[in-house]
Amino acid sequence: MPVDARRADQPPLFGPGGRIPAVQAVTLTRPSIIGTLRAGWLPRHWVALVVLSPLVFLGYSAASGTALANPLGDVLVGAMAVIAALILTTYLPLRGATKGAMASCALMPALLVPGAGILLHQATGPLSGGLGLAILSLALWQRLSGASACA
Repeated sequence: MPVDARRADQPPLFGPGGRIPAVQAVTLTRPSIIGTLRAGWLPRHWVALVVLSPLVFLGYSAASGTALANPLGDVLVGAMAVIAALILTTYLPLRGATKGAMASCALMPALLVPGAGILLHQATGPLSGGLGLAILSLALWQRLSGASACA
């Protein structure tokens, strides 16, 4: 019997009709943070960001007193205010989001907003402002990345 004839009547080794079925791995594509915000950002988010930014700036400026009363200090406080307002704005539901239960540990980024103000109240120089900016940046990253603070 020729070798080719024996192979013709057997099913293929791999594939849907084969002796060893092929399995395709399922890959999950995780949406990017910016893409998620861009798709679900509503006008109410812009309003909240525009209203909260100056309010937080005034609060942080009052908390820092004369420790950051220079142009560099104003830039630091302004950057902190915008990041803090963005953190607070992310708690508004995005378009198409369902209302879910909020864990108490998911509130940690929001609690870092007044925590940065306390840090500014004890500021003695621009290093405290830089530290507050770093803390708020990490809080924003934690809020937008979806990384759970609960685990």
